[in-house]
Amino acid sequence: MKRIKIEIPVILLTIIIISLLGLSGNFVYKSLSEIVNSMLSESKPDNTLILVKDVAMDLNETENMVRLYSLSNDNDYLENYRTVNESLETKFEELQSIYNPDSNRQILVDSVLILAQQKMVVWEKILNLHFSRGNEHEAFNQYVETLDTVLTVQDTIHFEEPEKRGFIKRIFGKKQEPPKPIIVDRTVEKQRLQQEIESLEKELKQRNQRMSSAEAVYMRKNLEISENLSEIITKLERQEEESFMRQSQEAELLANETYERLSYFALSVLLLLILVLILFFRDLRKSRSYQKVLKKAKTHAENLARTKELFVATVSHEMRTPVNAIYGLSEQLLQKQHDEKTQEDLRVIFDSTKHLAELVNDTFDFSRLEKQNIQLAPVHFSLNDLLHKIELYNKPSAEAKNISFKIQDNVENELVLFGDEGRLKQILNNLLTNALKFTDEGEVKLVVTAKEQKKQIHLDFEISDTGIGIPKESQEKIFDDFVQLDTDINKKAGGTGLGLYIVKKLVDLLGGKITVESEVNKGTRFFVSIPLQKGDSEKLQQTFKSFDTPEVLKGKAVLIVDDEAFNRHLLKSIFTKWKVDFDEAENGQEAVALAAQNNYALILMDIRMPVMNGTEAARAIKETGHKARIISLSANSDSANPDEKSAFNSSLKKPFDEAALYNTICNTVDVKPAQETSKQETTLIYRPDLSELKRMGNGDPEFLKEMIDLFLKTSVASMQSIDENLDSKNYDAIAELAHKLASPVKYMNVTGVYNTIKELEQLAKKGNESTSIEEKTAQLHTEIESLNKELEVLLNEKFE
Repeated sequence: MKRIKIEIPVILLTIIIISLLGLSGNFVYKSLSEIVNSMLSESKPDNTLILVKDVAMDLNETENMVRLYSLSNDNDYLENYRTVNESLETKFEELQSIYNPDSNRQILVDSVLILAQQKMVVWEKILNLHFSRGNEHEAFNQYVETLDTVLTVQDTIHFEEPEKRGFIKRIFGKKQEPPKPIIVDRTVEKQRLQQEIESLEKELKQRNQRMSSAEAVYMRKNLEISENLSEIITKLERQEEESFMRQSQEAELLANETYERLSYFALSVLLLLILVLILFFRDLRKSRSYQKVLKKAKTHAENLARTKELFVATVSHEMRTPVNAIYGLSEQLLQKQHDEKTQEDLRVIFDSTKHLAELVNDTFDFSRLEKQNIQLAPVHFSLNDLLHKIELYNKPSAEAKNISFKIQDNVENELVLFGDEGRLKQILNNLLTNALKFTDEGEVKLVVTAKEQKKQIHLDFEISDTGIGIPKESQEKIFDDFVQLDTDINKKAGGTGLGLYIVKKLVDLLGGKITVESEVNKGTRFFVSIPLQKGDSEKLQQTFKSFDTPEVLKGKAVLIVDDEAFNRHLLKSIFTKWKVDFDEAENGQEAVALAAQNNYALILMDIRMPVMNGTEAARAIKETGHKARIISLSANSDSANPDEKSAFNSSLKKPFDEAALYNTICNTVDVKPAQETSKQETTLIYRPDLSELKRMGNGDPEFLKEMIDLFLKTSVASMQSIDENLDSKNYDAIAELAHKLASPVKYMNVTGVYNTIKELEQLAKKGNESTSIEEKTAQLHTEIESLNKELEVLLNEKFE
């Protein structure tokens, strides 16, 4: 209730402040707008007055052009007169288009237009008078020229021309009389012309008098119009001055009013601020007590969070230790020969432990994601190898439920990528495990495509199933933490409800995207897109398939340090199988004492132990100058701190399997010789590695023998079919046969032959390089024959 009492005046005061600010701001805005508009109107010139003055100036120009033309008869002045008249017509139109709300000004503008047009008419008439006067002068000049001609030509006497007669008439006719003289007298014509000129001069004089009178009338009219125009322009100028004075007075009044409003506004703001300060200091004392309570609550919550993290870390170590022992020992027992019932019981134990390990890992991954403590570990890896591992991991589950499981690789070339292979595999395995769990019939399919964008390889995965599907209302929730659909399968299978949450977080961590499409009882499709960098094939990590005694430990001793008997028993079982000598210690102090007495090549050291922990023991052993390589064994989900990293040569996370242990040992002890050995082994491209087949058959020699016999038969048959299709140039069939042959060769772990088969498959898919296909087929013949010879020798040595 106290909190409500404090908030009510604050809310009311806020409403009042906002209202006053709005009203004051509105008043100020209006006043400023009016002042600005007034100033803008004052700063703008009066177009009407300017146009009227331009018209007056053009009219004066017209008058000057007519006068100059009447004096000089120069046509240039006449042309200028016409041009000014056209300009006046344009300005008349502009004046007519301007509408002025002031009726007095509009009347004056109309009067200007009328007077200007009248003045133009007057000067046009004067110009016409000048044109007519010019014609009279021309007639008079013609009379004068005629008279001058008569006066210059004297009286003349000429004779009549004799009659023309023919030759005979001139001889026999009468004699022709001589011609008579004719006298031409021009006196009469001169008198007549003089009379006409006198008459014309008299008429011109009369007409000039009339035209002068008319021109005088026009000039008086022009003067009257000019005086009227001057009066109107004067009135317009006076109106403009009055308007300017009136707007100035209005702007001054608005400015005074604005100052007054601003004063009220500032005063109101000051009062409100004082009121706010009063309420603030009044409420500050009350809020301090609330802050103390909140601080205590925050401290308590942080303590609870730390306790939760400590609890998760403790549970991490305590749960992973027995899970690691059960998982590892059940794996070792499955590799031995037992009766069918025992073998089945061991398989149940192994699968149950595996499921328990997955639940524990999901919980720990969730904890690390919540703390944003997961760090990526990018490596160079092969996409084909990754898909092969995923197939081996999920195929048994599909076969157990009798549903189809397919991986469709649409990537033409074998890609080597650089990224966190482990997290990518975790994403795909989680999605495929879910698909297999919720599908009872039909198929589960993984489709892989790749495209290059901006120096990156974008891998697109589509995981589809024909299972129960996801309702639309639940599709937005499936990526939340601890969310499980309420289905019979979920109730039966169990789980933490963290799988898809972890998948979504890991996809985001890798910079990718994930979406889902689903329909109830028809299936689900997940779409995952992950950007990765191009990898280097020369930096691919060696994957060890055979778990015979590591070369680096032959003839050497190992020290096992762990306070849990389960973990020591697992490691002792593996080293016993490898025939490697070992000693054991239950804490770091015992380990330091044994290291001082013996020369060990390798020390496997648990981190959390009583008396002396693993980090202290490892540092103490190194300080004595012992040359042993030390591998840390940790069940903690978090990455090692800097002190632990500096104390150990490498680390192995619990729970681990034999392959992980073998891989870590070979990469830690005598690294360089191990790398040289691996390079030598990879050059033997025809030497088969049957460890994967042994694992699949649980060490059953009969199963291994049957698989080798089957491979010998199918490989020969496949090569014969390839040859037949090569003759008929059926390249699609060759690509299909090569694809089918690649899988069994992959199980033999013969890298060279597998690469040759994939190259032949890609060439056959293109189908436009027949010579290359023939050469690659011949190469494959040679390699398959060599591989089969190796397998036959192996059969004779081990199974006879």
